[in-house]
Formats: sequence, C-alpha cells, structure tokens
Amino acid sequence: MKNLYIAIDTGKHTTKAITKINGEIIKVKFRTKVKKVNNLGVDITPGSFLVKFLGETFLIGDMLSESACNFDITKCNEEHIISIYTAICRIIDKLKIDSEIPQIYLVVNTPINIYKNKELKNEYKYFIESPDKVLNLLVNSKPYSFKIISVTLCPEAIGPIYSNSSIYKEKKVTIIDIGSLNTTFCTYKKLIPMLDSMVIANSGVNILRAKISEKLTSTFGIMISDDDVEQILKDGHLKINGQIISQSKTKIESMLSGHVSSIINYGKSRDISYNNTDLIFIGGGSILLKKYILSLYPNALIAEDAQFSNCLSYLKILEIKNVQK
Repeated sequence: MKNLYIAIDTGKHTTKAITKINGEIIKVKFRTKVKKVNNLGVDITPGSFLVKFLGETFLIGDMLSESACNFDITKCNEEHIISIYTAICRIIDKLKIDSEIPQIYLVVNTPINIYKNKELKNEYKYFIESPDKVLNLLVNSKPYSFKIISVTLCPEAIGPIYSNSSIYKEKKVTIIDIGSLNTTFCTYKKLIPMLDSMVIANSGVNILRAKISEKLTSTFGIMISDDDVEQILKDGHLKINGQIISQSKTKIESMLSGHVSSIINYGKSRDISYNNTDLIFIGGGSILLKKYILSLYPNALIAEDAQFSNCLSYLKILEIKNVQK
C-alpha cells in the first residue's frame, strides 16, 4: 500500500489540502458548502462535487449558495467529515492513484478552544480516524478507497512558523489567523506557542459579511443576501438594477478598516502584546483585508500563500513526527 502524508485545513469557508510528492507540493481547495441531496439530475460543474458515502449523497462546493455553509463552532459534523474525505479523494485523484488503496497519515486543523481541551480534542480525533477499515466514496461517479492510519490534530494560527522555522527560530512572532467564523491569535517565542496567547475571537469574515449586509440593507432600503455580500466584497461596491451605488464604496471600506481595528483591539483586550514581535496575518480573511491591514499596520506581514499557510506547517509537523517514529 502507498503511504500518503496529507495536511488538511477545513475552514467554514474553504477546505484546503496539501501533500508532497518528490519534493513538489500538491494542493487542492474547494468551498466548504455541503448539502445532502437526493436524485440530483443536474450536471456537476467544476468546483463542485457529488459525493456518495455510506448510502447518502452530498453536493459540495460552488454550486451551492452561501446559506449552505455551516457556522457551528464544532467541527464534529457531517459537513466537515465529508469535506475532509473529499479533500483526500481530490489529492488521490491528482496523484492518479488507481491500482492500490493508499494509507493516509493525516494532520487536520483544530480550533484553539478544542485544541486546548483534552476531552474535546480526543472526541474530534476519534470522529475523523478509522484505522481498521477502508473508506469507500464515490466522487463525481468515480470510486475512491483509502485507509486513515493516523490523525494528528494541530491548532489554527500556526502560519509559516514551522514551514519556515529557520526564519523564526530566534524570534517572537504573533500569528493572527482570520478565518470565516473566527479569528485566532497565537504568539510564538523561539517556535514555542505561548499558552495564554492562544485566543479565539468571534470576528471572522462571515461576521463582517453580516454587518455589511445589515448596514447596506438599512442604508439603501433593499434586502442583501449572503450571496449578494460575497459578490459585493469582490466588487467593492453595491450595484442595484445594474447601477453602481457610489456611496456604498465608502461605507464598505470604512467597515473593512474598522473590522481590522476591532481584531487588533480584541487581541489587546486579551493581554496579547504587539511589542517587539513580528505580526503575521494568515487565512483567507487576511487576503480580503490585506489593503486595510497594511494601511493600519504597514509593518505587518501577510503570509505568502496565506490560505495554505497553516497546511504547509502542518505537513512539516507530520513529516517530522513520522521520521521520528
């Protein structure tokens, strides 16, 4: 059997997964929008997947509306387990593994509040792993089989700390991981995470989306859906009946800038010091808010490949862990 080391960061917005083959990093990502379906007859478009597992069928990805996102803080749910298994299948597909059942050594992201709680951490690990059985899925009509041999749980807000350990081994670094549901903080001193700095805030990008929706709805007197906000953030303005509402641009920019300030202030309120530390922003939210982060904090760093930043360190941890066995 072929051994595969796979790192997965399954967020409320996007699921990311990587592996390394012959020194080359292989990446996949897709939206973590999941809906149980029956007798679906439409053609599946790129960026979406029809997944059959244990007698049930799920549609995943771009074809679903934003309302299909699950914003419960727990990750012990169907949406996340199906997303994890689908990510593994996508990696297997990219590697063109057809003739054998790969053995998966997996590392998965874990919210800080779960990571610090032994009971919750073990519950999540047990929820994912299946060391004694072959898992069989059908993804877009193609069969996949694999075994998960081990599961390693890593906290969010690691960023490039371990993937670029030579850079940070003598430094103090504060990572701010802006996700869809939450923002996670962690300060590292010489690669060691400081327990008291492991803080989670209810200030992810989805919270920002909700505030923008409410503000634009009350200001301009129209209903703004979750899907509308997703497009508004990409466009940078509201458009009604084909007409750009110029006043909306200023309001949106003000809210984006204010959201960055509120994230930083929350960290301060939890005794996180930004003195003599490298400040690194990661996560999909840091890409969206990059302009406003650098405007307010010009010396901050937006991690290169911010969406996959955690995954790259997770994979490094997994490689070291298995070399040491």
